Amino acid sequence: MYSHLFRTACSLLAVVAASSASADTNSLEAAQKSPFVMDITENTRLTFYGYVKGTFISDSDYDLGDTTFGLKNIGTIGGPAAGSSKRAHLRESRLGFFLQSGDVRARIEGDFFGADGLRTRHAYVAWKGVMVGQNWTNFMSVETLGNTIDFQGPAGLPFARLPQLRYTFKPNENWRVSASIEEDVGNADDQHYTFAARYGFDKGMMRVAGLYRDTTLAGTAVKGWGLSLSGTYDAWDGGKLSGIYTTGEGISDILVFGLSGAAVTTGGNEVGVNGLSLGISQQIGDKTTLVATTGYTDLETAAATDTKSLTTLHLSAFHQVASNVQLGVEYYTGTRKQGNGVKFDADRILFSAKFTF
Repeated sequence: MYSHLFRTACSLLAVVAASSASADTNSLEAAQKSPFVMDITENTRLTFYGYVKGTFISDSDYDLGDTTFGLKNIGTIGGPAAGSSKRAHLRESRLGFFLQSGDVRARIEGDFFGADGLRTRHAYVAWKGVMVGQNWTNFMSVETLGNTIDFQGPAGLPFARLPQLRYTFKPNENWRVSASIEEDVGNADDQHYTFAARYGFDKGMMRVAGLYRDTTLAGTAVKGWGLSLSGTYDAWDGGKLSGIYTTGEGISDILVFGLSGAAVTTGGNEVGVNGLSLGISQQIGDKTTLVATTGYTDLETAAATDTKSLTTLHLSAFHQVASNVQLGVEYYTGTRKQGNGVKFDADRILFSAKFTF
C-alpha cells in the first residue's frame, strides 16, 4: 500500500509539473547553456548531467571489493579474502536528468553499482515544499558527507536513499525545517518517521535530526530511535571543518555499512549505537584540495565474533587539472573490532580520474 501511495503521489505531482508551464521563468535554477541543457518551453528546462570516474585500487591486507563496504566482514567466515589485491572500475560513473518548470522540480539519477548495471539513486518530484519519491533520508546530513575517493565513505553517519514523502518549510533564509514519512530501510512494508531543523549562517550551518521506527525485522519487533547533530564551519581561509554525531537504539542498519541482525536487536532488546564522523579540508590555491576524514561506529553490545565497532580514516588529495577534469589520490585504513576484543585492519591506496559534464 505504501509503495502504491508513492506512485500515486508521483503521478499527481507530474501532472502539476506539466500544468505549470506558464509560471515565472525567474524561478528556474541557473544553469550554464550547453548541449546538455534544453529549454523545452519558455520556463521549462531539462538538464542532463553526470560524470565518468575511473577508480584504481590497491589493497594491502584484504580484498575489500570495489568499495570499502567489505570492512564490516573482514575476519569472518566468507568475508573478504586475506592478502593484497588490485582492481579498477568505472562503477561510480553517474548519469542524471533534472527538470524544472516553475515551482516544480524532478530528478532521475543513477550509477552503475546495481547488481545488473545501472541502478537508481534518486527519482523524485518536488512542488514547493512537498517532495515525493526516492531521495536521501531526511535523517542524514548531506553537507557533512566525507569528500573521499572511496565510494563507501567514513563510518559513523546516517546514510540511506529511500522512497519517502517529505515536507520542507523555510520560514526565512536561515532556517529550514523538514519532516518525512519514509520506507523503512529494513522492511519495505513499514515506515519510519523523521524530523530535521537546519540553521545556516555566513560561515556554515548547524542541523539536528531525529528518527523513530516501529517495524519488524526477520520476525523480530524493533522500536528504534535516533538523534543526529551535525555542522560545518569555514574556520579559516580555505579551511573547512565538518562533523556529525549520531546516537540511538535499533538503528545500526541506517548508518553507513548497514550493520544488521544482532547489531540492531539482541534478545528482544534494541542495541544502542553511537556514531561520529569528523572532516577537515584545506584548499591550496585554485586547484588543489587536501582532505582528512575519520569515522567511528560503536555498538553498545556485541557477541564474541560479532562486530563491536568500525573505525575508518581517509587521507585524500584532489587536483583540478581542468574545469571539468579532476585527479585524486587517497590512503585509507579501516579497523573492525569484535565483541571479544579481536581487531582486524585493512589498508588501501586509491587513485581516481573524473570527468564531469
